Amino acid sequence: MMENSHKEYTAICSERTLQSNSNGFFMDFVRIVVENAGGKWINTEFGKLKTDRQRIRYVYESEKTKSQVTKVLSNVQEIYRQKNAGVSQAKRLEAEKAFSNGDLKASLLLYSQSILRSPKTSENSHFDSGGTLALGLWGRSKVLLALQEYPLSLNDIQQALKENLPTVYKAEAFWKMAICYKHLQEENRARVSFDLAQKLLGSNEKLLGMLEKDRNDDIQNYDNNKVTEKNGSTRQTRSWASKKITFKEKEGLGRFAVAKKDIKTGEDLVVEQPYVACLLPDMFGTHCHHCFERLKAPIGCPDCSNVAFCSAICKEASCNSYHRHECKYLDLLIGSGMSVLAHAALRMVTQNELARCLEIYEDRSKEKVYALCTNAGQRSAEDFLQRTLMAAFLLRCLQKCGYFGCKNGYDVMPTEEEYRIGELLLHHLQMLQFNAHEVYETRVAAGSNLKGSKIVYIGIAVYPTVSLFNHDCYPAVTRHFSGKTIVIKASRPARRGDPIAENYGPTFTRRSKRDRQRALRSRYWFDCWCAACLQDWPTIEHGLDDATRRVRCTSPGCSYLLTIPVSKDTVRCPRCEKDVCLKENIDLLRWCEEQYEKGFRQMDSKQYEKAIDTCCKAIDVFHRVSAPPHKGTHLAQETLQLCVASYGNVAETLVKKS
Repeated sequence: MMENSHKEYTAICSERTLQSNSNGFFMDFVRIVVENAGGKWINTEFGKLKTDRQRIRYVYESEKTKSQVTKVLSNVQEIYRQKNAGVSQAKRLEAEKAFSNGDLKASLLLYSQSILRSPKTSENSHFDSGGTLALGLWGRSKVLLALQEYPLSLNDIQQALKENLPTVYKAEAFWKMAICYKHLQEENRARVSFDLAQKLLGSNEKLLGMLEKDRNDDIQNYDNNKVTEKNGSTRQTRSWASKKITFKEKEGLGRFAVAKKDIKTGEDLVVEQPYVACLLPDMFGTHCHHCFERLKAPIGCPDCSNVAFCSAICKEASCNSYHRHECKYLDLLIGSGMSVLAHAALRMVTQNELARCLEIYEDRSKEKVYALCTNAGQRSAEDFLQRTLMAAFLLRCLQKCGYFGCKNGYDVMPTEEEYRIGELLLHHLQMLQFNAHEVYETRVAAGSNLKGSKIVYIGIAVYPTVSLFNHDCYPAVTRHFSGKTIVIKASRPARRGDPIAENYGPTFTRRSKRDRQRALRSRYWFDCWCAACLQDWPTIEHGLDDATRRVRCTSPGCSYLLTIPVSKDTVRCPRCEKDVCLKENIDLLRWCEEQYEKGFRQMDSKQYEKAIDTCCKAIDVFHRVSAPPHKGTHLAQETLQLCVASYGNVAETLVKKS
């Protein structure tokens, strides 16, 4: 009975990696095919197929499935949130009213909504003579200038001019452009802009006097640390891995990370850009579709109103790559209920040209991501059928959007070239199930410290190097994200030859062994044999307070753990049978516990860098003189995780917690 229950839960978990929204239509498509084909066909015919090449072809060609598959897929069509000049104009008028009332935040939001809904310049002359986009950008630039967001204001002014801002506003535009340049310490550009504004003002003595005053006023220089990544921030974008780690392979464990040299707590081990990344649909309005940064002054796709970008650089990168194929099918994809993992399977194709995908098909060693595990040998026939049908749906979207060169997509039946891409899609859907990371941001209540913060997932991504790290319920690393770049740091020391494991979700401090094992078996299809599971370490809520305190034997070469307190400082070690003095190690353990408390206070007072330094040093000493489980150490590691994450994706909520 328990075995059947486990299989059912595993099947549900697997299904959720394909369709995460129960209101979507994809599983209805699956049910139609399954009911018509029957269980016997699934198990005795489809289930006997050995390769993805055979599977993707069989659902199109078998008499049991061909009719239903082609009938459903023939209904695939463009469904997306279109531009609307009327809505754009209405939002801009609301924004102008909010600005005149001094409500800068509301005005900024409304102007941004106006910009995102605006069609291309001159596309709809019934509203603002086709200039809704230019007017929206111009209005928002004034709000941003009032908020002292000079780089963003400058970007909007420049973009408004490119979009044919009406001549009546051009003198003021160059004037405000000059003010932005002046704050940004770009004196030559400020002078040129002031001169242009002066020329356009003509003989208006009053305005010329005001202009001259702005030209000569001393101003406070802008804090360059506030400039976003596109204007030169220090966010890490280059992928690299520490020379202190290497990767080995062992039967039963696969490939995994190992310490090549001794590692200290807090050391950076990997910084990696994703091979593929997808933003969650719920975050389309708050985060950049391309880089995952929080939006301040978003700009939109030229064709749809579904997504937003933080800069022209991200817009061009996306619209010249994957988004040009996905744009007009986004609402269809979301409406299918498909998971963000399934979207990532599609993105692995759309971010590449067809020729590149066909190269990968011929030689998958060209990309490391194709060597990641799929657990194909453990999949049921039903699971393979579901994933094959999802691959067929995604393939049909590619046919219709013109990925293969023809936008008509009349013929549902794939060509040989299209079958190959369908085969890649099917592989992606298997690999992503076990190798994707959830990208998160830390949300903090306004005015509060990190203690009451919470993690919110904003997207998923695949990191070919980090995906090789195995799981441990007591992980050796922390991870945080800078945009969509992952940063892996050591959360405890490691000796040469030690495995370096991360955590796939369930940690021993927060979830019981039974709960962790069930989650890992069902979601990742393996049994965990880490020390925390083998020794059944207690959770923080159930017994960790009562865990035995121990110190290591001080005899060279002996690491036996002796329980404390002891009746006298010198005791006989039962392993090496030597008399050893434990006083120094006991004192050091006490020192660690005092340092942890110091680190907690430093975090509470927002001294994050100091808290990191304090905790790292104490955690290193603890592992030298003692061993887990130890509540203080694990709380210090959680503090370390929070403080380190403060240098990554952090958002402040509007409401302060009471």
